[in-house]
Amino acid sequence: MKRMNTLLCPTITLATTAGLAAFNPLVGWAAEAANGGLSLPIIERFENFGRKDGIPADKVHAVLKITDGHLWIGTWDGLCVREDNGPFKRYGPEQGLSHKLVLCLVEDPKTGDLWVGTMRGLNKFSGGKITKYLQTDSGLPNNVVYGVDLVDDHVWVATAAGAGSLNLKTGLWKIYDHNNSVMHEPWCYSIKGTKDVIYIGVWGAGIIEHDPKLGSFKAYRDPDGDFHFDLVPDDGPINDITAWLAWSDGLLWQCTYFGLSRYDGKFWKTWVQDKSPLPSNFTQFAWPVGRTCWIGHDKGASLTDGTNWVNYLVSEKGDGIIEIHRTGQPMEKRPMSTALANSFVLGIWADEHEAWFATSKGLSRGVLASHPVAIRETEAK
Repeated sequence: MKRMNTLLCPTITLATTAGLAAFNPLVGWAAEAANGGLSLPIIERFENFGRKDGIPADKVHAVLKITDGHLWIGTWDGLCVREDNGPFKRYGPEQGLSHKLVLCLVEDPKTGDLWVGTMRGLNKFSGGKITKYLQTDSGLPNNVVYGVDLVDDHVWVATAAGAGSLNLKTGLWKIYDHNNSVMHEPWCYSIKGTKDVIYIGVWGAGIIEHDPKLGSFKAYRDPDGDFHFDLVPDDGPINDITAWLAWSDGLLWQCTYFGLSRYDGKFWKTWVQDKSPLPSNFTQFAWPVGRTCWIGHDKGASLTDGTNWVNYLVSEKGDGIIEIHRTGQPMEKRPMSTALANSFVLGIWADEHEAWFATSKGLSRGVLASHPVAIRETEAK
């Protein structure tokens, strides 16, 4: 997926903090956070979208904003696009999609084509036309496509029976599984390409690093060997149950159902619930922006730079809660006037202006706190 610039929190002087708080309490609080050394942006409010907006199902699995500005989502009941900030338009099996349950999305930055992984096959959406790739007629390793990515002229997929790559120039597939790699098992949940290597997230078998040029494989496994606990922090992947992988700016992020890991090429860093600001060990999606990363879990969403954290949680009553964790300072916790559509976050897309969240009950847009220059101009008027 497309790389993006690191999110930066605006610098606001202490003299203006009180006035900004009067104008907007949350923006004022964001200013306080900035002055406290927080280098992360703050979501000002959430806007939620559901069936009333044309989304055909409650469960949204994936969200992706592409180069032309269109927002695409994968749902339990079809692929949808939002055009001109209006209602969503659905594409399903009736329009040629291989299956209505859409699991993952990626854009080809060269062509603008959208690649769509479903519960039954891979699809290319190009110029309004859908081309299907199935296990039985193309070379796709398996019809259940959990993850998809693009590197140069190759489409990489993570499926229920191995990883695969499609050469877009030749149309030929290669399959990687327990028979021809160091994979302990072939159930692949995630795949992420970098300039030099491909990272494959394997369910129950950690992370596989593959160099296509050399044809080499390297496995990263949990050194503890304990299924439930991270016995020695920062010693490697936190768990072999890899739910998602993401990479940006030299950092690899691993989501598991037992915590979160990060690898910088030399050192590992791990986070677990109750021993770190991570709200839940059940992490299932990561979207990095530069060297920061958004994390989706079963209690909401988090943003971290590895040191500081901002958590967006949902109470049992459905109210929004924000937590700020800064090194060496007490955690700040406050209510929000709006909340995520649901606490179970399945997918994320974000840039320096907004963050979109695919949840188990609708789609949410997080609007980042306004730039201080714009706020000052508003106040001046």
